[in-house]
Amino acid sequence: MHRVIRGWCCPPHRAWELIKCRFKSSSECVEFACSVCVCVGFLARLHYFSSPLPARPYSLSINAEDYHYAPKPKHLRPARLLRILGPSFDPFWMSIERPAEAAGVSAARYQRKLEKEAEDVDLSVLPRDVAAAVRAWLVRSATCALRYKWVDLGPVFWPRWLRHTDCDQPGRVQSCSFPAGMACRPGVADLGLAMYGKRCVWRQVPYPVVTACKCSCK
Repeated sequence: MHRVIRGWCCPPHRAWELIKCRFKSSSECVEFACSVCVCVGFLARLHYFSSPLPARPYSLSINAEDYHYAPKPKHLRPARLLRILGPSFDPFWMSIERPAEAAGVSAARYQRKLEKEAEDVDLSVLPRDVAAAVRAWLVRSATCALRYKWVDLGPVFWPRWLRHTDCDQPGRVQSCSFPAGMACRPGVADLGLAMYGKRCVWRQVPYPVVTACKCSCK
């Protein structure tokens, strides 16, 4: 059997020669070859369905009823939890206390880069005021703003408050480039959060979020 399995990874004619070596009649060869096909196909499908897929942003449940364990006040000491997170703690994305600002829109992260690129466009043939208006229009058209809101993740996650962001106009029909052809697309990355679980233990888990919104090809 070991020779047959190895042969199946070779070209079909070589595999068939190895299979025939194990059986006297052609009917036995055909029956065995079919069983190998079924087995190999099943293993391939099993590998496909068991392969981990990247998690979508904000796909982890924040409903406390979906979790069997909940921390008590003595388990919520910030100093200890900060040690667990280490450099993964990012005050821009997460907050221990309820943030004062609930929601908003931000585009400043790439605004300066867009403005510099617009300044590099040669519009010397135009009057100064017209050139300034054209550059402003280019920046405005290419800007992909992020809208955000602070979300309470519940007692199972720490820090409890996380900034949820998304493209201000995700997949908008209007193009963000000139000539047209590009659109605002979200960029996804994982943040590290502490999650409470079995045996009163906090462990760091990846929490996928939208970290940027860029004008990119469709």
